[in-house]
Amino acid sequence: MRVRLLGYLGYIVGSQTVEINEVNSLKDVIDKLLSMHKGIDEILRNNPESIILILNGKLVENLEEPVKEGDELVITLPTAGG
Repeated sequence: MRVRLLGYLGYIVGSQTVEINEVNSLKDVIDKLLSMHKGIDEILRNNPESIILILNGKLVENLEEPVKEGDELVITLPTAGG
């Protein structure tokens, strides 16, 4: 499945798009991202409530949400503006 990492997350990983295979839930996706890119550990693991997950265009909060091949997940951080 395609995972898009917006903003600072993409900067840390060095790419705004990564492919992740053999996952069944959003939690699996997060765990696989953490094993592939250690630099995002502090953000994703230590502050899971501070990330925004958009699965196929819908905001999702449940990490047990199932995913399948062909889904697109966007992971981003809340932004602040002025």
